[in-house]
Amino acid sequence: MDILRKALAKCICSDNRTILKHLILILLICSISVSAQSQVEIDTNPSDTTVVSERYIDYSNQLLLKFMSVTKLNSLEIVNTTSGQSINLEPYGISSLGFGFNYKWLGLGVTLGLPLTSEEEEKYGKTKRFDLQLNIYSKKFVIDASFQQYNGYYVTNPGELFPNWNDSIFPQRETMETFSVGVSGYYVFNHKKLSYKAAYVRNAVQKKSAGSFLLGGFYSIDDASFDDDTSSFVPSSFPTEIQDSLPINAYSARSAGVSFGYTYTLVFFKRFFINLSLIPGVGVKSLAVDKAGEKFTETSGVGRFNGRVALGYESKHFLIGITSNTVTGTLKFQNYVIKPSTKNVKVFIAKRFNINKKK
Repeated sequence: MDILRKALAKCICSDNRTILKHLILILLICSISVSAQSQVEIDTNPSDTTVVSERYIDYSNQLLLKFMSVTKLNSLEIVNTTSGQSINLEPYGISSLGFGFNYKWLGLGVTLGLPLTSEEEEKYGKTKRFDLQLNIYSKKFVIDASFQQYNGYYVTNPGELFPNWNDSIFPQRETMETFSVGVSGYYVFNHKKLSYKAAYVRNAVQKKSAGSFLLGGFYSIDDASFDDDTSSFVPSSFPTEIQDSLPINAYSARSAGVSFGYTYTLVFFKRFFINLSLIPGVGVKSLAVDKAGEKFTETSGVGRFNGRVALGYESKHFLIGITSNTVTGTLKFQNYVIKPSTKNVKVFIAKRFNINKKK
């Protein structure tokens, strides 16, 4: 639980008015599960057990069992808008396998990470992570919350910074750590015709194509730094001109704002569907930056983008699906843009069981 203690320490160091909010959110997420690779999906409307309209059918009264593979990432990009140079950093994306279920208002999924090979660890480095996510889907509302702590990153684009780069081992930032807490929520305006659960939970079936506008808000905390307080996102082995072009050593941001977007589910060949959700947002951020050892703080506007994609097939005996959820922030500072990003990709196969059916 060292990671959790570090996370709480970060919250305590932030503004006093936000401490209570941070602690409540952390306790809520941690109360759901103690597994570092767990994911929870909860439907808060237990009465969704009947045909809602001719557009979709709700199957919440049936037991849905899933076998799934999940990949989660918490990445960072820093761009110098003057020189055009950028550095991309990612933890090694460990996939995990597990299972889950949904029944009426309750859903739970647990996954375990797959072990690294020695070749992978040498090439990308080793990442320690603590990653919990909470998703709530009802007829009218979509709520997401996350708590993430990652230690150990590598530079994904050395070839862009070094034209003659040919090393098979990526530059690694072993002491780099990131901390992220986020919560967002949306109202589904056309909920009588569109089921968000049909695309992302699958305890409902969208019979005919439909779309809806979405309106909501977000709050997030994003921190990135180094354990030794002397390192930089750019490795010291890089040329001096690159280090001078991207001199950001650490940052901490608190962001809040509103989001407005659109989601659409296309149903084709009766049993196939694809959903696309585009949800941009704008708000206000409080940003602290360490630039070449000099500290800066400012309050200004912030941009955010949430993109979701879901693909699926529905048969009489089983169903399969792929879902992807990406959230990217845009933090502008002087002639730099800092872009923290989280991503969750899930592939699953599932089956429904009518456990209430009388023999």
